[in-house]
Amino acid sequence: MALSCAVCWAAAVWLFRRAGAVDAKALNIYKNVIASALLLVLMAATGRSFDWQRSTADWVALVASAALGLSLGDTLFFLGLQRVGTSVAAVTDCTYAPTVAVLSQLILGETLQGGVLFGAPLVVAGLGLLSWQRPTPGTPPADRLGITFCVLGVLATATAVVVAKPALGRSDLIEATTVRLIAGTVILVAWDGVAGRLHHSVALLRPQPVWRLILPATIIGTFISMLLWMGGFKYTAEATRAALLNQMGTVFALILAAMSGDLIPAQRWAGAALAFAGAVAVLVVR
Repeated sequence: MALSCAVCWAAAVWLFRRAGAVDAKALNIYKNVIASALLLVLMAATGRSFDWQRSTADWVALVASAALGLSLGDTLFFLGLQRVGTSVAAVTDCTYAPTVAVLSQLILGETLQGGVLFGAPLVVAGLGLLSWQRPTPGTPPADRLGITFCVLGVLATATAVVVAKPALGRSDLIEATTVRLIAGTVILVAWDGVAGRLHHSVALLRPQPVWRLILPATIIGTFISMLLWMGGFKYTAEATRAALLNQMGTVFALILAAMSGDLIPAQRWAGAALAFAGAVAVLVVR
């Protein structure tokens, strides 16, 4: 499930990027509303109901995870994706696995391997190489603000899944995923309502040409991918192991970007290689 999630997320990122300049918060609400509706249909079709006997601590964990990952993390990532493109966003995703590894030790009590001392500097070096990329003919310099948005989004998402893991272990996968997604949607809608920006999200929910890209991206990258992502963490004994397989999304995203004609300079491939090697080292080197 974790590896399949990586494939789905890479494809969704590629589609979302092709959608162009869509308001990031509106896009986040759009994907969450559509995916929430699909999950509610799936719950009804499979005879599931909400677990109202869930402990208060588990409810808090799922809602906090939604606020961090779906409300804050995804919005930041979309803001960055619009500025940097698929190939750069894929490299920033290499901060995901090391963050999960460190937080799993601090929050879940998992054993942190010695590879963090070797791998973390590689991730930083890879991102540094990406950020300081010199412009080449036909390729603009990397947008550092966009990179920052993407990295912060990935860090928030990594924190969110570690926070949710204990509650996931005590919950039905589809029901817990639905609860988390609905909570994230409600937080986003309230946030936009207070800011007086909800009309942007309502406008995007009306059928329009851009749906040809963002609807399949939502089905693949939120509805299917989130079930696979949460399932990977639920059924894998260690969160760090699932994170390693999730990290393969970096490779898949770069391949999709290259196949679709994106010009990826050698320096960006080098930064990606360093960052990916660091992410793997954090999780496998003892």
